[in-house]
Amino acid sequence: MSITLSAPPELIRDVRIYAERHSTSLNAIIREHLETIAAMERKARNEEAEKLKNFLSSEEGWFDGKVKFDREAANAR
Repeated sequence: MSITLSAPPELIRDVRIYAERHSTSLNAIIREHLETIAAMERKARNEEAEKLKNFLSSEEGWFDGKVKFDREAANAR
């Protein structure tokens, strides 16, 4: 997938200089940073899902279906 990126010319220049010194490209640097952010986001989502799974399987989060809710109670604020 292609994207268009807007950034100040000085920033692009400085990162291209950095990329050249490190034998890489501006595109590769941006891709690497995007991959890092995406990996952190996936990890955070997985951790939240695991916390929810653990809570729901605990006594505190256990629901036996015996509790009945009426419309008024369910919508009470």
